[in-house]
Amino acid sequence: MKKGYIVLILILLVILIGYFVWSSNAEDTNININVNTANENLTEDLETTDGTIMYQFAGLLESVIGDSSYGEVKANFENGAYTLLATFGNLPDLEGTDFYEGWIVRNDPQSVISTGVAVKEDGIYKNMYGLDQDLTDHDFYVLTLEPDDGDPAPAKHILEGLLN
Repeated sequence: MKKGYIVLILILLVILIGYFVWSSNAEDTNININVNTANENLTEDLETTDGTIMYQFAGLLESVIGDSSYGEVKANFENGAYTLLATFGNLPDLEGTDFYEGWIVRNDPQSVISTGVAVKEDGIYKNMYGLDQDLTDHDFYVLTLEPDDGDPAPAKHILEGLLN
């Protein structure tokens, strides 16, 4: 009979330890929820998380060519570093040596800065940019379709949106 109680106590102890391990891991679990916010004005003061970077500014990008392409842009300035990440979906297929290029814009005084070429990774186009200067006053993002013609000026606008 004593063996039965000892076995029962050991089983309960293992269950109790397992519960505590499971519950402590459950608190560290991240849950991503995707919400369709197309055509909504997102002006709330939120910080958007992407990995370990907390983004102070974010916005949705809408097609200006009447198709189903879309995107999202996030920017942050922290510890002397400006970072920007833009992702895009349903973009028109590129032809020949054409490429997509990102731009950030400030209205007053006017300034337009290239954030470089958008790169396709795992089927998704991304535009990542960083600089050791605060560019958070550049609150408008544009994705352009560029011919490989050596002209550094922005070409055909595809997506646009505000960073709030």
